[in-house]
Order: sequence, then C-alpha cells, then structure tokens
Amino acid sequence: MSEVTYIKGKDESLEKSIEFMQGILRAQGFEINQVKWLNPVDNIFSLHIHDQVCPGLFTNGKGASRKATLASALGEYLERLSTNYFFSDYYLQAEPLGADWLYYPTERHFELVDYKSCLNPKLWSIYDPHNELQAENLLSFNDDGDQIRAIEMRHAKTAEVSYFPMNLLSNLYASNGLSAGNTIEEARVQGLSEIFERWIKNKILTENLCLPEVPDHVLKGFPSIYQSLTALRQQGLEVSVRDSSLGGQFPVMNVTLFDPAKGQCFASFGAHPIFEVALERTLTESLQGRHLDFLDGFQVPTFDQQAVAEAENLENHFIDSSGLINARFISKQADFEFAEWNWDYPTDQQWSWLVDLAAKQGFEVYVADYEHYGFKACRIVAPGMSEVYPMDELLVKNQNDGRRLRQAIQRFVDSSDANELLNLLDEVGFSDHQGVASLIGLMPDAGHLWNDLKIIDLRFWIELAVQDYSAAYDSLEVCKVYVHPDKPMAKVYEAFSFALDIKLEELIWDDYRTGMVQLFGEDCVLKVEQHLNQQKQAWDIPLGHQAFLDSQRHQAMWQVYARARKAKQAFNQQ
Repeated sequence: MSEVTYIKGKDESLEKSIEFMQGILRAQGFEINQVKWLNPVDNIFSLHIHDQVCPGLFTNGKGASRKATLASALGEYLERLSTNYFFSDYYLQAEPLGADWLYYPTERHFELVDYKSCLNPKLWSIYDPHNELQAENLLSFNDDGDQIRAIEMRHAKTAEVSYFPMNLLSNLYASNGLSAGNTIEEARVQGLSEIFERWIKNKILTENLCLPEVPDHVLKGFPSIYQSLTALRQQGLEVSVRDSSLGGQFPVMNVTLFDPAKGQCFASFGAHPIFEVALERTLTESLQGRHLDFLDGFQVPTFDQQAVAEAENLENHFIDSSGLINARFISKQADFEFAEWNWDYPTDQQWSWLVDLAAKQGFEVYVADYEHYGFKACRIVAPGMSEVYPMDELLVKNQNDGRRLRQAIQRFVDSSDANELLNLLDEVGFSDHQGVASLIGLMPDAGHLWNDLKIIDLRFWIELAVQDYSAAYDSLEVCKVYVHPDKPMAKVYEAFSFALDIKLEELIWDDYRTGMVQLFGEDCVLKVEQHLNQQKQAWDIPLGHQAFLDSQRHQAMWQVYARARKAKQAFNQQ
C-alpha cells in the first residue's frame, strides 16, 4: 500500500498534492529541476526549483519533511503562474496580442478619462486621499497600451466586484496575499494569514514592541519542532521562540535565531490560525535557503528606533527578513502575556474568522480566485493593511517610470533624437546605479552586458552617440566608479576616458593612437573610434525592442506567458 501523509493545515495528502501539481506542470510543458536541497537540522528542509527552459522562473519551498517542502515549492510555482506574479516585472507585449486582454480574459479596460470608475469611492479614499493620482499613473507596466488594465476582485463578505488596476497591485503589494492550495479555502487562509503576519510584524517593528517567549513546556508539546530547536542549539545557535499574537489576538509567531560567533540575530515570522502550523512555518522560514555555516541576513540589533521603523527597513523585512530589529525586541520587557492560542477550525471557518478579524481592525478584504490550471490559487488584497510599499510610491516611485524609459529608448532607436531620453533621465531622477534591464522589464541572458547596464551607463552611451563629449566625459567618470575592475567594461571605459581626453583637449588623434593600441589593444581602439565616428552605439548592446527579441531568456519567458494565456483562454471558454 502506498504511503499517504497528511499534515496540519492541508486538505489533501502530500503524495496526492505532489502528483497532481507535477502532472499539471508536465501538461503545461514545464521541466522542473530540483536545483538545491538543504536540510541544516532535523525536520527543517528547503528547496529551490526552476524551469529547465526558463531558469528565470523559480520558486523556493520549505517544510518539516522532503515531501512537504517539495509540495511547498511546486505550489508556489503554480501560484505564481496562476496569479501572473512570474510576469509582473517584465515587458509582455512581444507582438500584437491577437486578443484584447493581457492578464485575464475577464479583465476590464478603462479609458484614461474614465479611470475613477474602476474602484468605488471608499477605495479611492484609501489609494488617493488627496486626489493627486493621474490616470497615466495607472497604466500597465507590462505593455504599451493607452488604457488602464484592471482585474476583477470580489469583496470577501458582500461579493461586490471592483476592478483593481494591475499597476496599483504591482506597485504596492508585490507577492503579499498571493497563495495556492488544495482547495480554494486553503489557499485563501494561507494568503490572508501571510497578510496578517506581515502586518503584525510591521506593527511590532514600528511600535517597538517586545514579545513574550513561548514556555518550554508548550514547545515540548510539538516533538518534531522541539527536536529542531534542540538541534539548532547543538549547532551553536541560540533560539528564542516568541508569541506574536499580541495577547491572543492574531495568529502570528516569531522565531529569532542568534549567532553568538558574530553577535548577530535574525527574526522570522509566520502565521496560520493553527498554533502548531504557524510555529512550524516560522521555524522553517527562518532557515529557508541557508547553510548553518553561512547565515546571511543576520544583523546586530539597534537602539535606533527611527532606523527600524523607516519604510526601507520594513521593505527589507518583507523581501528576506534581513532588516534591522530594535534591541528591545530581544529583551525581557514583554508588552503582552503569553497566550496559548489555537483556532483549529475547519478550513472554511478559518477563512471566515480571518476575514472577520481583519474587519475588526477596520480593513476590508478583496479576493480573486483562479482555477485555470485545474488548480486553486488566489490573490488577496486588504487595502490599508496589506501594502508592502508606501502608497505615495504610486506618485514618486511608480513602476511606470520604467515604462516611460522603455518607450523613450525605443524612440531614440527610431529617430536618434536623444533629447527626450536625456530629459526623462533628468525629470524622473533615476539613481545612477539602477539597472536599466529591471527598470524596462527585460530578462537579459546570463553574462550579457545588459546585466550590468546602469542608468549612468545609458546616459554615457546616449551622450556619446550625440557627440556631447563634455557631458559624456562627466558621466563616464561616474560609470568607472560603479564598474568592477574585473569586468570587461572596466578596460573599455578607461579606453573611452583616454580617447575623450584627446578629444576635449583638441589633441591630434594619430599622435596617441599607437600608445592607445599598446594600452588597450587594436580591437578595443578600433571600436572606440567607430563610436566616436558614430558608426556604432552602446558597445553593440541592442537597445529598444531589439533587446527583448535578442534575449533568449526573455523569449523563453514569453513562451511561458503564451502558454499561460492559452490555459486562461481555454478555462474562460468552458
């Protein structure tokens, strides 16, 4: 008889879940590689998986067993396919789409003059309380269309439909509230639990709260978890397990690992209505992807509460929990009594309880369910509660700045008119070190120069192309600061610096050419000359739309996106 394994919080056996998910992925044309398994101590596993054809699409899993960890990684993979999270940072409009939708067949498009009709007045009061947003702020990053693309979401209690602009979702929420499960209720519970986890964590960090430790006798009631904690201590780490429920109100736990060898610690949080599940997820999360001999992300606690509470630090905690914590957090000054909470209801009741709990805090919950792979996934948003990034980023750091940059680069390629592009760089105020590929939504091939192209590099190449040698020289000096001396471009930039000195000093080129060849080589000098003579641009880095067409990795991602479109279309026609 084949083994059947059930774990708390899951509505199906691990074996059946894994077989089901692997079957879906095979049917969709994926070849999933299990790239990196880690098992630092007993009952703590993590796994990195990616698609063989498109390694840029990857996920990580964690769990208390190999099967639970594989199910976690596969579930996250399908979750990110179903919710489009895999594609949220990339340009998708390779060719005319042949259909009037980009994300889902049920999406709606709003003309710019009609943008206020996509959300109800209460939602607009949250997202745009001072009426500062413009319609252009809500255009989709992933295409070049002139309509606002919005996806359907339903109020968790009333089922009222609102259409959330995808731009708003991608700018504010990242992956917060995305989840998958064996049933739609299981997926929803996990998604909303994670929203509570991050909201409570931010509350603890910003209000400088200290949590009570879980008594040892309670931890001993979960033998496999206690075994893991003991093994960590035997490996030289100290561990503090703390109740993050704020007095029994919320289903959140904390595990803080201490590395006495370096005087640093790492705080991990997890959530689920079932106490044991929340604790296990927190513990496995704390060591996901980590070797015990290389504990990255650990920090020395600080007494600077302002540094702990600032938005950038909170964002770091969302990304990989590597942000600062206050020294008071690890003290004995607990602000709450320990509460041995446990809301071990049936899954559908857990969902209702979580929605009601959010409502008690003044937040309404919206959900979009997805089943187009025959698999359950969801996106959950709790406006005012689940934002990862500050609301003002819609105005001051909108992803659409990258859309504008992408379009300006293409117009430069089409017309050689650099003014618009240079003006945009000045207007938006991109940081010199920002990567251009990520800004415009390009997935470059490994080892390609696009991986290293920063805003300051782009500025230099454009100024050079229009023969503004003085400005190019100034930009080049900054480029040289950011380029690693072992990178091939380090020599190239030195060659250009030498050449521009000759130009700006109005020296005779032929007097210095032989010396340049001796310094940099004939091929490099010849190519520098071709740039100065406007025969070449940007060291032959393809700019504009051609960059997307030339990248094999981006093409592979487009193929995955095309298959996802096909699955959504087929499901919508049922």
